[in-house]
Amino acid sequence: MTTVKRLVMILSMPLAFLMLVTGLSPIPRMKQELLEEAVEAEIAGEFTPVFRFAVASDVHINAGDDTTAKRLAKLFETAYRYAHAQPYPTLDAVVLVGDNCDSGSEEEYDILTRVIRENLLTEETQLITVMGNHEFGVTGHEGYVRRMGEELDKHVVVKGFHFIGMSPAPTDTWHTPSQLNWMATQLRKAAADDPDKPIFTMQHGHIWNTVYVSRSWHTQMALPLHLVYAKYPQVVNFSGHSHGPINNPLDIWQNSYTQIGTGTLNYFEMERDIGDETVPAGARNAAQYLIVEVDADNRVRVQPFNILTEDFMKTPTTKDDPAKNLVWLIHDPTKPTDFVYTSARKKTATAPNFRAGDEATVSAATAETVTLTFPQAEDDVCVYGYRIQLKETARPTQKIEKEIYSEYYFEPMPETLTCTVEGLKPGTAYTASVIPLNVWLQKGDPITVSFTTPEA
Repeated sequence: MTTVKRLVMILSMPLAFLMLVTGLSPIPRMKQELLEEAVEAEIAGEFTPVFRFAVASDVHINAGDDTTAKRLAKLFETAYRYAHAQPYPTLDAVVLVGDNCDSGSEEEYDILTRVIRENLLTEETQLITVMGNHEFGVTGHEGYVRRMGEELDKHVVVKGFHFIGMSPAPTDTWHTPSQLNWMATQLRKAAADDPDKPIFTMQHGHIWNTVYVSRSWHTQMALPLHLVYAKYPQVVNFSGHSHGPINNPLDIWQNSYTQIGTGTLNYFEMERDIGDETVPAGARNAAQYLIVEVDADNRVRVQPFNILTEDFMKTPTTKDDPAKNLVWLIHDPTKPTDFVYTSARKKTATAPNFRAGDEATVSAATAETVTLTFPQAEDDVCVYGYRIQLKETARPTQKIEKEIYSEYYFEPMPETLTCTVEGLKPGTAYTASVIPLNVWLQKGDPITVSFTTPEA
């Protein structure tokens, strides 16, 4: 394709689609700063819910391991505990966004339905579920409909709030053109019912290039579905499939509507943008869901919850109050010009940096390896990871690089990290640089340490 043809194609794209595929945001830095300050002030202020629900995905009930079943039961327990302690003491709905079972076997559905039956207060709480791709493994659509007693695609109204969900068809994370037409029709009905209220939608796979890990894991019909949602800024869409940590600042995305990732009760997986491994060590220490609340002004408050600590997740920044809950607030879901969680956040982000006096140390070295230990850097939002760069002192152009995560997804976040780098030469002098990275992969100033490997 010629450059001219590419330009014509880009200029002919709808604005929402163009912004999605390019990641562009028209919001200038100064306005973004004002929007962020205003939302932070609202978060710190009064919020009185009139509606509340919990949302999760990727439970992965497994007949051979009861861990996820226990975590799902704990989801119900902790969500009810929180709700019943509030002035508005109700959990109006629980939403499960696919991969509720690991393979869709009868045994797994037995466990899933038992946990729901034993823990769901049906007179208080509406259960809303959609399928994921894993349920296709054994019983497919038939098993889901028969065991869950629900339609594949559904439009449910709970206390005046619309929930519209689609299950994959014909398999994996696909959606058919007829499903997209159905979704467009249901959105029209919901918007006509009350144009000022948020509309909650869901499908298992992310919309591509929106929330964290959506570039790697997403629905195969992401772009057509995005264009359906983009007509309604009040859409708050929930999706899973990726297992991305929900305390990552990029797990909420706004442009022409709002997209939020729903985490996992099974194991973490990361975006393919740092290091060689997308499944980190300790990945199964993952059990997260969201508490979502709406107030009388239709503001939407989202609070990630950590089942393993039985508490709301804290802000992953290393500069903030370690006891401060992580909260996302959608001030007005009908006004994209007021959206805060857009790509413009990168404009106001500062690069992470180490504190004065921080040092990297060599805790072990062999003829071909070195183990470095260093403290976490500071960042206003989230220290995402580190690039470890080793250069030969005599030949600085010869270098070895390795990237690791900061382990921000664990609570508490470790205060120091240790990294072993291989492939060194015996009897060689090196300078090691530890470069901190934020979630936008912006680099901070490094700390360095020099050492010489022993002879073989």
